[in-house]
Amino acid sequence: MNNTDVTKQNVKTTVHEAVNTDSELYKVGAVVTAAFAGGIGVWAVVCLSSAFVSAGGPVALAKSLFGAVTGSM
Repeated sequence: MNNTDVTKQNVKTTVHEAVNTDSELYKVGAVVTAAFAGGIGVWAVVCLSSAFVSAGGPVALAKSLFGAVTGSM
């Protein structure tokens, strides 16, 4: 004859939500990259306007640039 014992066992289960952190990190990276690109763009405009003022206008700046490239200054 078979003698089988039946036992009861309590099992606890937990549910973990899988949060999609990759997409959030991509969003943060895109915002940081855009902020740096915007800052560099503003810096470029400030530098260019400073060069206009320093050279005496856009025409004088272009003449100075052409002279510097060709070596005729």
